[in-house]
Amino acid sequence: MSTVVIDLYDSGILISDGKRILANCPSCALVEAETSILTGKQAEQQIHLRPQEISTGFWADLAGQSTTRHAINHAEIAFRHMQFAWSLLDRQDHDAILAVSGALRKQELGLVLGICEKLGIAVVGIVNKAVLAVPGPVPKTRLVWLAVLQQSTILTLVSQDRKQVSATRPGRVIEHGLQSLIQAQAKWIAAAFVRETRFDPLQKGEDEQRLYERLPHWLATLQSIESVGCELHSDGQGHRIQLHRKDVLEINRAAFEEMAISLSELLPDHKVTLVCSPTCNQVFGLNEFLKDLPGCAMLGTDPTRIARQALRYREQISSSDATVHYTTALAWDKSTRPELLEPNPGLLASLRNCPTHLLIGNRAWPLGPKQELRLTKDRHEIHLELDPVCNDRGICRVQKKGMRIELRHLKEYKVRLNDRLLSEPQPIQSGDRLRIDGYRGTIHFIQVQEHEASHD
Repeated sequence: MSTVVIDLYDSGILISDGKRILANCPSCALVEAETSILTGKQAEQQIHLRPQEISTGFWADLAGQSTTRHAINHAEIAFRHMQFAWSLLDRQDHDAILAVSGALRKQELGLVLGICEKLGIAVVGIVNKAVLAVPGPVPKTRLVWLAVLQQSTILTLVSQDRKQVSATRPGRVIEHGLQSLIQAQAKWIAAAFVRETRFDPLQKGEDEQRLYERLPHWLATLQSIESVGCELHSDGQGHRIQLHRKDVLEINRAAFEEMAISLSELLPDHKVTLVCSPTCNQVFGLNEFLKDLPGCAMLGTDPTRIARQALRYREQISSSDATVHYTTALAWDKSTRPELLEPNPGLLASLRNCPTHLLIGNRAWPLGPKQELRLTKDRHEIHLELDPVCNDRGICRVQKKGMRIELRHLKEYKVRLNDRLLSEPQPIQSGDRLRIDGYRGTIHFIQVQEHEASHD
């Protein structure tokens, strides 16, 4: 009998044999009546048309009850969902390993096993997928499994050494998940339609459904180009706006920064490797934000890695007796090789001390995405300015990368950062001082609170 891996990723079920995805079903159910529960595409196509009959959070709270018009136990909805996902397999004569979030408690694990038993799915073991996401030891860094769930984002510390990898329960739970992050993007884009065309795609259920169906395509297009035309049709009329990448990247920035601050509280003084769940790819801009965090390196997880690792370590996960064990630690096999990653300069502790402005003389210049410091002459006076036009003609470049500010030397002028000659790119913190040969003053990187910032 062959083994498949059932990845319960909270917002869906992914079943894989390690090579192919055999089924991938988002957690969405249409509860029409106590005896009529639809899952799969039929439910997804109704999510914004019949919101009072839609349930999505059942895997995160198996012991709870739906808030739909017809209240149903979440465990019953989860049973129907698993039944549908399992039916998509070409054949059902497999045994299975369950890969689960560390957020699931003992009672919920028992309910999952009960659902599988009722469906005739022979479960040989359960494993915390935080330990499956790491392909090998990552030297000189601490590991954090970052998983975006439906209602929240969890940060799990993963312990490692040359012999094994292990994980326990999440160290942080952040109240931003797939639903709220994607909803924020949809609402912002809907407001752009209202602003530019007077058409409100959230006014009618049919239009809202179209908006959410088109949203993934628009965001996928923005991964590679700077803007995309977005068009929606309603009542025989077309409505079109231009969506710009830089604007969409800002929509969830506050939520991303909250994740970063939680990371800095968890591991302020260590180099960190972020092991990101595949669901991170569903949130536009998140991976781009995380890869620039100070002191961090990123390790992405493709959808089938969890399954490949589970099958690779099947003997450690499965039990020789009839008891199903929950595995939270794995010993590396002999073929495992270290993952050599280079974290960004700095440490997460610096996030709370990130400068917002550059003080030149008595003027505070706000720091933007990319600027250059330039010296100019006015009669016999030498002036220093922060110019947003970057053509490598300035003295040095100040660049904002997520929540990290980096200073890079460009020209032959001698530049000193905190009295040390600047030769390589350096992370900047509030309070750092800059001196440039030919300019008498000292330039200061400072932090200005929003209510203190002046409006030039």
